[in-house]
Amino acid sequence: MNNPKDAVERTVSRRGFLRSTALASLSVAASGTLLSACGGGSSGGPAGGGGNGKATGAVTWASWVATPGEVGLLKKFSSDYQDKTDVKTTYQTVTGDYLAKMLTQLQGGKAPDAFYADPSWLNKFVDTKQVVDLEPYLSSPDAPVKFTDFFPGLVAWAKGADGKGVYGLPVDCNPSVFWFNKKLLSAAGVTQDPAAAFEAGAWNLDAVTDLLAKVKASGKRGMVFEASWGQLFSWVTSLGGTAFDDAGKAVFDTDPKAQRAIEWLFDQMRAGTIVYGGSLPKGQGVDALFYGGQLATVPGYGRWLLPNLKKLGGSVEYDIAPYPSEDGKTVMPVAVYTAAMAVNAKASSKEAAEAFAGYFVSPDGVRARLAGGGNAVPVLSGLEEIVTENNDPPHGKWFLEIAKNGYALPNVMARNAKKNTDFPLVMDTLLKSKAESPKSFSTKLANLLNG
Repeated sequence: MNNPKDAVERTVSRRGFLRSTALASLSVAASGTLLSACGGGSSGGPAGGGGNGKATGAVTWASWVATPGEVGLLKKFSSDYQDKTDVKTTYQTVTGDYLAKMLTQLQGGKAPDAFYADPSWLNKFVDTKQVVDLEPYLSSPDAPVKFTDFFPGLVAWAKGADGKGVYGLPVDCNPSVFWFNKKLLSAAGVTQDPAAAFEAGAWNLDAVTDLLAKVKASGKRGMVFEASWGQLFSWVTSLGGTAFDDAGKAVFDTDPKAQRAIEWLFDQMRAGTIVYGGSLPKGQGVDALFYGGQLATVPGYGRWLLPNLKKLGGSVEYDIAPYPSEDGKTVMPVAVYTAAMAVNAKASSKEAAEAFAGYFVSPDGVRARLAGGGNAVPVLSGLEEIVTENNDPPHGKWFLEIAKNGYALPNVMARNAKKNTDFPLVMDTLLKSKAESPKSFSTKLANLLNG
């Protein structure tokens, strides 16, 4: 395919994705809640119908969480929603193995009325008819958001495998951006940081290669590459390669530009300018290294880093840029992590649950949940003030542009939980073996997906 935006089919916080591939979704930070948006506001009550008496009863809803601070924020959202709608609203925190617990609850008829769903296993709930088709609700005048409002590259997984129906409302997203520590780069002799280079039309592969070499010479780590679909495919597509063809077949093992990108990654790991994450000593997480001023760049991470960076009190002078591109000035398609809110097919009040889910992802719901900042990005145009709030980071405006141009979890992985689970495990084994060439590495991963 010629358009790299389509190179990976139409998707979540690293906390979820890297800890468990089943939870490749974005989370809510202690200093803010999940962000989402839609094009257009709600003209009716705050529940898109719940405020005018059409949705009554009670709603229980659940999500996974990453920090204790999230619980209080989400409980407050529920309380405020209840006050506005008179719909009794209860938030449930699901800790531990979210998927296993949700499956057990659904099978036992005790699941919440609405709950977070991940791209890699929503299809399982659809196949077993455990979630509601929300398309009729979205077509109704009560809905404060339409499915067509969301960025098209991020939502195909929320539809049925046949492309019909809508079984999840995209909550928000986290695009893969290029975080960097300005102080470390300056100390290493990098005269033009990634943001400045991008604005000058010079943020290309030569620029990032030079940056990494200088950081290594300074005695600091330049970059860590991790075993994930998002990191691998983002480098492929940002540099003009194709990961998947129009039929959804993995072609990054044969596409020339994709191979050049992967060869570059291997060259940098051999040179020591990029460190493989699986080889880091136990306890040395990528985000912790960045927070501690020991890592100069963190490509592939989303806005979820922001709350913790704010807490550092300026010890890390950070900013973001898009991934490097061939021409040095284009925001290319890269991986975007996202999640959705689904409605239980056995909800005590389907109408109330749909109204809650609709409000949750509506512009009004976004504003109600932000509470002074958050760690995610809207899933559609508008609400730019969310990502530019307090000019933090300085180039936060790029979060939304990168999200708009991005793509979600590839359909071959979204529709096959085993492939989704196996992919990073096989990728890790191959990278640790030291015996793989870029070509054999790519071929084995492509065969896994195409098999």
